[in-house]
Amino acid sequence: MQKMIGALIGVFISISTFAQGPSKEGPSALSDLFYKAETYRITGRTELAKEAYTLLLAQDPVHETALYQLARLWFTESNFFEAEQLLATGTSNYPENQWMWRLQAANARQMGDMATALSSYEVLIALRPDLVEYVQDALQSAVAAGNTEKSLLYLGKIEELYGGSPEIVQQKMEIHLRNNDAKSADKVLKQALKEYPERVEYRGLAAQFYDANGKAKKAEKILREAVEDFPNNAPIAMELARVLQAKGNLEESMFFLERALVLPGMSLQDKGPVLLSLWETAKKDPSMQPMTDRAWAATKEIHEGEGAYYLLEGERLILEGNFEQSVLTYLEAIERGFNTPEVYTQVAELCRQTNQDGIALEVLRTMAREFDENIEVLSYVAFSYYDRSWWAQCAEISMESAPKALDDETAKWFYNLAGSAYFAQDSVELGVKAYELSLEIERDAAALNNLAWELGKRGLQLERALELTTESNDKSALEATYLDTWAWVLYKMANYTEAQAKMVLALQLQRTTPDATLFKHAAAIEKALGNEEKAQEYRDKAKELEGK
Repeated sequence: MQKMIGALIGVFISISTFAQGPSKEGPSALSDLFYKAETYRITGRTELAKEAYTLLLAQDPVHETALYQLARLWFTESNFFEAEQLLATGTSNYPENQWMWRLQAANARQMGDMATALSSYEVLIALRPDLVEYVQDALQSAVAAGNTEKSLLYLGKIEELYGGSPEIVQQKMEIHLRNNDAKSADKVLKQALKEYPERVEYRGLAAQFYDANGKAKKAEKILREAVEDFPNNAPIAMELARVLQAKGNLEESMFFLERALVLPGMSLQDKGPVLLSLWETAKKDPSMQPMTDRAWAATKEIHEGEGAYYLLEGERLILEGNFEQSVLTYLEAIERGFNTPEVYTQVAELCRQTNQDGIALEVLRTMAREFDENIEVLSYVAFSYYDRSWWAQCAEISMESAPKALDDETAKWFYNLAGSAYFAQDSVELGVKAYELSLEIERDAAALNNLAWELGKRGLQLERALELTTESNDKSALEATYLDTWAWVLYKMANYTEAQAKMVLALQLQRTTPDATLFKHAAAIEKALGNEEKAQEYRDKAKELEGK
């Protein structure tokens, strides 16, 4: 008999809602209907609130607060078309209400109507010129709408407020390039280089632009001048190394690559893949080893205080096959702030490979404690305990996690896992309770079968076990595993003839690799019926399968 342990699918849902703006209810604000609508909304009775606001608008079609709040309720329910009609009325009748315009802009963006979103943000800019967020929102909408003129206009406004930056220059270039206007993009770049000769970032941006547009020689020239002017800048050295490598100039490329790796100024996120690639190359080409060692030594000196350094070192140790030391290095990364589920999971899996059960247990406990509301993490921890036969821990975390589950399928999975773990410890009463909680959610065939099996194999509550396995087989007919449970419960009840009939059918229905357990059960049933020759045939088949 094999138990059915289902798979989990984690679904994360993020919902954003708009804050309520100041009310401007007008002359009908003090009506009983208005207060009823507001009370429903504030207390979360959304459907009643919508009904009340609708009645209010039937009496007063331009009631300011009713228009806004009803539109807001539709918006939060993703009913953007209904919200759009209300907001159009609201903005036309109350052109000074910035909350109405904000909601209209957001609603239009959700509908993909970037023209309306942009025009709404333009009104907001006029109403509140002190709020730069509206300028930024207008820029996003203009870019999304493909409106080059407005996009450049709002980039210019942001530039006026904050000054020039490589990011703004890059955005301007991207806007021109989207229109296949490389000349204008080049003009923007040249102007930036002229205005900010002391900013190395513009040199790098220029090199990337020219290299991407088939002007590798020009890109190389810019980069060579840049490394002369900025000899201690790691990113510009890395960019030159990349361009030289693409041209096949490997020796000089390696020179500038080493310069980039030993200088401060580059993040480990950028250095890491290069360092690991160097390490792997050096293993195949020993001539690369001295440079690789210098690069790693410099990286340690510059970054050793960062948690990310220990993640990088841990990955290198994995490549070397030094898993035990890698575990300690990842734990150091956790201590230095990289306490994410991904890092904990990496440590737990490394512990599995190196049989470091003590560390694995502590890591899994810490994961469950640190991420006690993250169902995906709790599922991983619970199944890790189950997979390693750590039954007490599996049962405890599964029972604690089930009520936190976001859906019935996940809750059932936790209860079924807990039931299996309790029965594995011979904690029958707790195992029955866990399965009963699962069955309260759904009379699932697998859960019915598993509980029937646990009771049947122990010879406990056999009448109940028979009811459970009968129901299981009714729900999932002709399933070999479930028929095996049915046959075994009947065998325990000394109903050998009926047990034999179920078992013969179960053996016929095995769809995949034959199961030795079923043949052992068949042998026991045949022996009870006095059919020793048939019983021996089944025992021989079981031994044959176990020997494979």
